[in-house]
Amino acid sequence: MYILGAGRSGTTILDIVLGNADNAISLGEVNRFFKRDGIPPKREDDTATAQFWGRIRSQFETSVSKDYPSSEKLSRQNEYHAAFFKSSRGKTDKPYREQMNALYHAIDKETKDELLIESSKYPLRALNISKILKKDTSIENLVFLYMKKDPVKVVESFQKKGLEQPPKGYLMSNLYYLLVNLLCRSTLNKLKRRGYRGTEIRFEELIEEPVATIAKVEKDLGIELVGLQQKIENRDRLKPGPLFDGNRLRLKSELQLQNSLKPSPSTFKNTLTRIINLIIYRK
Repeated sequence: MYILGAGRSGTTILDIVLGNADNAISLGEVNRFFKRDGIPPKREDDTATAQFWGRIRSQFETSVSKDYPSSEKLSRQNEYHAAFFKSSRGKTDKPYREQMNALYHAIDKETKDELLIESSKYPLRALNISKILKKDTSIENLVFLYMKKDPVKVVESFQKKGLEQPPKGYLMSNLYYLLVNLLCRSTLNKLKRRGYRGTEIRFEELIEEPVATIAKVEKDLGIELVGLQQKIENRDRLKPGPLFDGNRLRLKSELQLQNSLKPSPSTFKNTLTRIINLIIYRK
């Protein structure tokens, strides 16, 4: 399963929640594998997560190369939003396809779970892996989940300092969120036309109606998240899996899903944000 959406939209917590199904594993933002030289950030060498990705890194380096800067450059050229017109027409660089094949072969070999969950978010990466993985790996039944969040909350988050992404001003935050979500929606529709199963959920649904949301994901994507609904109903604490990267939630030993959200105040800026993003966020 590939989760796409804009930054700060709750994709990491969604990855963790779904990864608590008995048959699933959370992989996090695998797209940063090359940027981080194959080493999950802020993990001690003796942790299970570091060792998990260490084995994948060893397999990858054996089959491709240790030139991570070149691999990261290829990723940017084929996955970043600026490459939309290139990748949307099905044009990808051969070395990029080769390194993606090698990486996912290594992940597939290391994992035993039926459902692999990746929250790399980038819509172009979703388009690329839909072709690369289906054709050249044993990973089958690719499904896609588009996550979006109340634009007021996201715009507020984009303006904060000290988080994973650099802060953006108010207008730039709105424009960025709108454009990325338009790309995500367009990508999901294109994937559906190609015959892939995909669905769209809101972060607020996950928090306020988690059981119903999990049921929707199962139905729309044709998958079974074994035991997850029961864990949610019991308010069990959730354990993050070996997420390669993502926000700071991945570093917790366990966490509990919120059961309510604090409403945003009615201000002129918040109303304007909702108007700007109305086309992609309707309740």
